[in-house]
Amino acid sequence: MTKKPLVVAMAMVFSTAAYAQDIKQVTEFDEVLVTATRISEKASDTSRSVTVVGEEKIQELQPSSVADALKNEANVSVTNGPRASSQGVEIRGLSGQRVLQTIDGARQNTNSGHRGTYFMDPELLSSIEVVRGPASSLWGSGAIGGVVAQNTKSASDFLEDGDTFGGYVKQGFETNGDKIKTSATLYGIADNIDWLLSGSYHDSNNIKIGNDQTLENSGSEVGSGLAKIGWEPSDDQRLQFSARFSDTDELVPSNPSTVVGSSVPLIQRNTKDQNVTLDYSFNPSDNPLVDLNANLYWNGTDYDEDRVTKDQIDSTEYNTIGFTINNSSSFANTVLTYGIDGYQDSIKTVRDDSGQVGERPENIDGETTVWGAFTKADIALTDTLALDAAVRYDTFKNESNNLNESSDDNAFTPSIGLVWNTTEWLTLSARYDEAFRAPSIEEMYSTGSHYCIPSIPGFLPDGLCNTFEINPDLKAEKAQNKEVKADMRFADLAGNDELAITLSVFRNDVDDFIEQTVSNPLHGIPGLEQTTSWNNVDEAQLTGFEFTTRYRYNQTRVIFNYGQTEGKDKTTDEYLSNIPAKKLGFDLSQAIMEGDIKLGTRFTYVSEQDDLPVDNLNQYDSYKLWDVYVAWEPAMGTFEGLRVDFAVENIGDEEYRQAWQTLYEQGRNFKLSARYSF
Repeated sequence: MTKKPLVVAMAMVFSTAAYAQDIKQVTEFDEVLVTATRISEKASDTSRSVTVVGEEKIQELQPSSVADALKNEANVSVTNGPRASSQGVEIRGLSGQRVLQTIDGARQNTNSGHRGTYFMDPELLSSIEVVRGPASSLWGSGAIGGVVAQNTKSASDFLEDGDTFGGYVKQGFETNGDKIKTSATLYGIADNIDWLLSGSYHDSNNIKIGNDQTLENSGSEVGSGLAKIGWEPSDDQRLQFSARFSDTDELVPSNPSTVVGSSVPLIQRNTKDQNVTLDYSFNPSDNPLVDLNANLYWNGTDYDEDRVTKDQIDSTEYNTIGFTINNSSSFANTVLTYGIDGYQDSIKTVRDDSGQVGERPENIDGETTVWGAFTKADIALTDTLALDAAVRYDTFKNESNNLNESSDDNAFTPSIGLVWNTTEWLTLSARYDEAFRAPSIEEMYSTGSHYCIPSIPGFLPDGLCNTFEINPDLKAEKAQNKEVKADMRFADLAGNDELAITLSVFRNDVDDFIEQTVSNPLHGIPGLEQTTSWNNVDEAQLTGFEFTTRYRYNQTRVIFNYGQTEGKDKTTDEYLSNIPAKKLGFDLSQAIMEGDIKLGTRFTYVSEQDDLPVDNLNQYDSYKLWDVYVAWEPAMGTFEGLRVDFAVENIGDEEYRQAWQTLYEQGRNFKLSARYSF
């Protein structure tokens, strides 16, 4: 009998546990979450499946995007091909608007067509936190697949006791695409005021995919900046203002996840993304009932596009203004967190139909307004048993100003989790979450032509256009996730060592999937006019697990992870599209010269994806990737303050394509960066 991978993984976990006796709990591997679960807690103490990529790992990876920084995590994938500006994050088979993105606690709701939505330069981040699985009871709409929470750098990340001023300059280069990366940061503190200024600039040519092939129109020029100032009028209060921007120039296909074609014109796209955030916190040490946090933010994203092959100018403006206020009260054995939040998204588009009258999408002018209230209770039932229960209510409304149409709905999303610290080294947990994603203005109220087939003499003399149909009755997507987790933490197994093992098993039932559908797939047949609309179609069942093992012996560290997700239509039992292939990762590193130098290697194996719908004839082969990396950061001496990172990615120049993606990924790449801190 062949054992299923889930059975094997659970056997590995609990067979390891059987040998553990009288051992201490690990400490180095306990990440502290800042925003992703709305409270600060150790990863081993939460019933959610979480991972944290810290500043040290970001430095080693030298990633080109936020998604690129997460590519080695179990059940996390990069979508939309190798162009960094268009890359997105997929969690357990769900991506796009089904994964919520936040920056310093502020929602990032921008979404429009095939355009990119992750604009943060990883160089400006102190950490990236990923919550796998639904989290709408905390964050509301969008968190069906999970949350990607990005935390920007602050002066406190760099200044040691007694320091009042500092900074660094950094220069990087990559051979693939001849990419130049320059960044600099200044920070300081004076009395009760701290500040930080940071900026970066990237310039790259076309990407080389495997076997030295060039991906045309894949170069870009990107500038980013971040400014922060914090004021602490007393020991228990803090007011912080932050502002950031990103400016991207690129000549790319209108859909950058593919190549230029008859329906995918070449465009000169300039993307400006801006944010302003004001945060206030009040946490008096003598009052356990008050731990107040308030946040007011504005995001603005402008896409200006010159369709150079069509002589047309398009623009898309997406704005979000939002706030959140929450407080935590501690009493007896309970911490109660409660609050309200709201936001309004507005989108305005201009679609130039010069030379193509009636053959372009019509303009969109609309708003989405959402109000929400939530409460979460963390209860210590006993010394070893803890319960967290949360519930949230949201009401949302979509309005199309140009069509004079509107629709509204509401959602009630509960969750519950149970954590059992069975021993000092083993924690078991189980949880249930519901989640939803409200439909967007674009999905409900797009009009005009989607695409057109040119005239064919003697058969289709007038051509044929596919037109958008509005769907004001579009329902929100809904998810119900069941999950169990085993977390084991050991120390002193063989001397100065630590071991952490985590296994999460989940089943996520997602109903009323919103998908773009075409009424008639037989192109060009007279009398069969085509339409495009967004409809509620699939009832999906996503099942799978993640298994992660981390081990440290003295200065040697090993990380092993494995993730798999299976997606099926609950009605037909057919496999779903866009489910990632099984992925295994291995990372081995060794520190030498008293920790000044770190040598490491990574290996990734992605299996063939043959779980395909019956009408899908594509082939997605397995592939193997091998990287090496070196970091040098002397703690003292002449070169104190200098850090050098070197890496070679995809050493074998593998020509590979991820499942469901159109483009092949980046080939061999040498990376080098040097940072000097003062």
